[in-house]
Amino acid sequence: MRYTHRDMPREFRVPFGPWLLPTVGSLLCLLLLTGISKEAVFRFLVWTGIGQIVYFSYGFWHSERRHSSREESVKSTRKLLPTVESIVIQYMHDESESDVASEAAESIVEENLVSHL
Repeated sequence: MRYTHRDMPREFRVPFGPWLLPTVGSLLCLLLLTGISKEAVFRFLVWTGIGQIVYFSYGFWHSERRHSSREESVKSTRKLLPTVESIVIQYMHDESESDVASEAAESIVEENLVSHL
């Protein structure tokens, strides 16, 4: 809703501000970790690491923002790829420019010849 309904009023606020409650919760978790064995702490850290990898991998691969940006990049790449029509139009445009350039060059040469005679 943060992205789709930006103007909607937010009624819920975290009690005691956004910093106090999470800090107290983290300190209590550390206090609980001091009372367990080193083997359990190691297992906790390993499982937490695995959980973080799964969490962020899933979030990355299933992100709507990533899918929409990927679709946009594919669309823009398709626009960059030449088609037969665009090549023919470019060829005709280049040919007409070369005709105009050659006519201009011929007129300059004629003017120079007339002025020198």
